[in-house]
Amino acid sequence: MRSTMDKAERKEREFNLRRAEILEQAEKIFAAKGFHNTTVAEIAGASGFAVGTLYQFFESKEQLYTVMLTEKLNRMYSGVREAVAIEADTIRKIECLVASQFRFVENNAEFCSIFIRGDHLSLSQGSAALRKRMVADYAVHVSFTEEVLREGIRAGVLKEMDPRMMAAALTGIINSCASKWLAMMERASLMGNVPFVIDIFLEGVRKNAH
Repeated sequence: MRSTMDKAERKEREFNLRRAEILEQAEKIFAAKGFHNTTVAEIAGASGFAVGTLYQFFESKEQLYTVMLTEKLNRMYSGVREAVAIEADTIRKIECLVASQFRFVENNAEFCSIFIRGDHLSLSQGSAALRKRMVADYAVHVSFTEEVLREGIRAGVLKEMDPRMMAAALTGIINSCASKWLAMMERASLMGNVPFVIDIFLEGVRKNAH
């Protein structure tokens, strides 16, 4: 009985490792060539698998692309939530919100460049479903940001303004800075912009800001 369980666990680990390798190689190739110019054979070859083996993990190139996007984005969102949860101070929470997202972009510039290209907007079959999923995940992230700011209002640290609008403003500044950095491929670290973003945002929303 135990050996059967061990065998099943080992098989599951191997499956997950192979799946992760496919996703990692797919990300690199999609970033370099775009969705439409990438073939399943290229991804399979880079992953060390036959094309038929790859289809045991993902039924189509589009599904592979969708999973690659959504899983990686959700890792970013989870990382942001975990970083913020450690902090008790509102200002530190906001700093973590910004820094965590900038750090992700810096460490995953190839992946993030996929969004600059916008291939996910022109998929033939599941583009509507993918956009809906991405919008829903992003809405959860913005709601989390909103709750952080709402706590700051309740604590008397932030002005009594609409927290939803505050969250939209903060995420807008973050996205704008990240997009500019990716588009320009600037040599300077994106993390160096954290104080700038924090200063601009807090000057507008913090009580007794100077």
